[in-house]
Amino acid sequence: MNHSTEKPMAARRAVRPEATQNAVPPGGPEADAKPKGIALYHDMRVEEDFAKCATRIFSILRKAAATSPGAPRYLYLDVQGHRNAAGGYDADALEIIQEFLMGLLSPYLTEISTPLYQARNPKPQREDIPDVLSIQDPNREHTFDHRELRVRNRDSHPDERRSRPPVRAIAEYLGLDEPICLICWQTPVERAHVVPESLGGSNDVRNFALLCPRHHREAPDVVDAEAFWSWVDYACERDGHMKWQGVEPEMVARAESVGIHFDTREPVRKSLHHFGRVRDELVRHYGWCPEDFTGGDHWGALMEEFHTVMDVATSTHFNVAKKASTEAWAFEVARKRVRDRAPEGETDDDRSALSGTPSVELAERTIRKSPGSGDARSLVDAARRADIAVEAVALVHDLIGSAGVSSAEEVLRGLKEEAADRTAQFERLNAELMGHAVCRHCGHDIVRIGDAAWRHAAAAPMSRGCRAASFDRDGTWDDFLDRAWKASPPRIPR
Repeated sequence: MNHSTEKPMAARRAVRPEATQNAVPPGGPEADAKPKGIALYHDMRVEEDFAKCATRIFSILRKAAATSPGAPRYLYLDVQGHRNAAGGYDADALEIIQEFLMGLLSPYLTEISTPLYQARNPKPQREDIPDVLSIQDPNREHTFDHRELRVRNRDSHPDERRSRPPVRAIAEYLGLDEPICLICWQTPVERAHVVPESLGGSNDVRNFALLCPRHHREAPDVVDAEAFWSWVDYACERDGHMKWQGVEPEMVARAESVGIHFDTREPVRKSLHHFGRVRDELVRHYGWCPEDFTGGDHWGALMEEFHTVMDVATSTHFNVAKKASTEAWAFEVARKRVRDRAPEGETDDDRSALSGTPSVELAERTIRKSPGSGDARSLVDAARRADIAVEAVALVHDLIGSAGVSSAEEVLRGLKEEAADRTAQFERLNAELMGHAVCRHCGHDIVRIGDAAWRHAAAAPMSRGCRAASFDRDGTWDDFLDRAWKASPPRIPR
């Protein structure tokens, strides 16, 4: 299969770019050594959708190839939940099992074991694993329609039962041996609707999660089922330390003696105030950057859309008037709606967007960590110059629309040319200075600007499980890779 082609996957595609140039050939000088096989295991939990599951499987595959090159790789997949009305697997699980594993990853594995099949690769296992996995949803079939704000359940044909299912039935659907909180593993538990009944949610067992009272009161009350499960996944990372509360120190010590590390540290919370918690969740869960919180005309439009989303697509639970998770989701949806409602005739070139791009955000973080980095400063300055030109274009565009000044059209054309030139300069500089690689600890993308330190390119939730990253005292995500393993392994309780 050609590496430069794209593999269609139902409504979505996992795009496979060019493979690495320094790939290890399947039959090299060490081929006769017959390295010991390595087992890769992933449990597709109910809170994972296709994109998260595929990303994590790809990450462990790359990590295994980097740590044990040439060793036969055996992938084992379990699936929890993800059932349809007929009792079979839903679209996400089937797409992972039938399309992603067999259609994309099978050449890089020796054997695959799933709940539906066990398959062995008839050809030698390949080592030229792509650098990056890009997942697209070209038809928007698997994304929430923020324009219409309609209810989105995981299944279009829910069970029409009137009473709530028993806790034991929900636990069995979630793949839990005992009824415990999905996030912190604590008891007692409560039945939490994924989509609240007041918003059109059903009493189908697939529309329930088991949460402890604390997390039940924190979970979002929104019309989007996937947003609920995405929050559960985020909360599992945020509050993962709670899973080990009450575990005997001897058991933790024995686990760490065989290489299993438990993170028992609580992340730093930025603020105890309500909007501080909302802001914290927008940054950590939805990847907002400082520019998204700046004031101005767009903030008024954002607040107007925010209240529209809150009124139409959210509800209250337990008479809790304010929930950070619900409001953070509403802000994220409102931001998408505001972006969709750009003035008619305004193109992407007419809007300021460079300052919010990931490369500029990384450059700004690099400057904060390494003030002497001239390359990062050059990248930020180029983006700012392009932004100024783009804003000038928008200003003249508004003047023409309001005053009908015909002579300003020539000025507008000149400014557009200047903005295009400055944007092209920024893109060339970005391509020259930005180096890309993969973190050897977590398998996610890392980026280096010039000679500065490597940093994670993704937001905090995407740098899953990498102890090379830690939280700063003020609660912001610090992925300065030079600090690798300073805080790990965690201290063993005594």
